[in-house]
Amino acid sequence: MKNDPGDAPKKECDVFNGRDWLLALDTSAPEGSVALFHSYSEEVRTARLPAGIRTSRVLLPTIHDLMRGANVREESIEAVGIALGPGSFTGIRIGLATAKGMVMGLGCPLLGVSSLDALADAALRDCLGKEGPLPNWVLSCRDARHGELFSALYKPVNNQTDEALTAVRAGSNILCPRDSLPFPADGKILIAAEKNDLPPGIKDGELDSRLLYCGNSISAESVARLARRKMSRGQFSTTADLQPIYGRKPLAETLWSPFET
Repeated sequence: MKNDPGDAPKKECDVFNGRDWLLALDTSAPEGSVALFHSYSEEVRTARLPAGIRTSRVLLPTIHDLMRGANVREESIEAVGIALGPGSFTGIRIGLATAKGMVMGLGCPLLGVSSLDALADAALRDCLGKEGPLPNWVLSCRDARHGELFSALYKPVNNQTDEALTAVRAGSNILCPRDSLPFPADGKILIAAEKNDLPPGIKDGELDSRLLYCGNSISAESVARLARRKMSRGQFSTTADLQPIYGRKPLAETLWSPFET
């Protein structure tokens, strides 16, 4: 546990008097989570959503319990971060609707974060905390069903502010068959994915010398860190216009066609 947040110096980006905690939600993955991130000490408190229960039933109680356990009051929340997807269609909708309702009541900004961005951030931070080679690339993967994967490629780059390595996008989201991932031509690649989201071959343990694997899921902590980075850069979202990142049209919409008249 880090030092008491009250002992930490204030930063220039403190634009909300008395508000120094960022609340983050991730409901895009099968195992959802929530996090509290202190803007100055970088103290993090996290909680998993109970498994096997509808997200709509457990999300708000989990947030309440986390805030109460951390002794964080509503008026201390400076912003809410939310994982926009791609991921579970239903989970994304529930999380975004909850986040929009919360910021209306709290009177604070809402910041949306790509689930693939948060996955890459979590994997790179995990890799930096271990001994071994550093990657030249980070490739985030998530199950898109129907034999396909959502993916995005990132380049580890030194942040100009604190010189820490951060995952910077090297392209747009890609939807592709599981056996057609867009691997870079050279360099070591850190694959950020849950085990069940890995493509054939890699899932079966056939890793070559170029591939590193970080078996982690997106976490609300990474959503919080990326949302806080957006805040420091003044990259705020318009709450009403913030939309989910589905990655593809829902199957029902794809199969639906209007009745002929």
